[in-house]
Amino acid sequence: MSRDEEFIAYMRAFEASMTHLGSCAACQNDQPCDVGRPIHAEFITRQDAWNVRARAERGQS
Repeated sequence: MSRDEEFIAYMRAFEASMTHLGSCAACQNDQPCDVGRPIHAEFITRQDAWNVRARAERGQS
């Protein structure tokens, strides 16, 4: 996946997570609902991958 594609996927996952969080009372206080759990997990996975890539590009581990 290209750098741009990875960043776009990360931002889409962020948007999906925040949209769900904003409309789901059950997902408040870091306790995701059954629907929100995979949405939030996808965001965390994409965020972690982006952070690893960004550190590598800066020459950090």
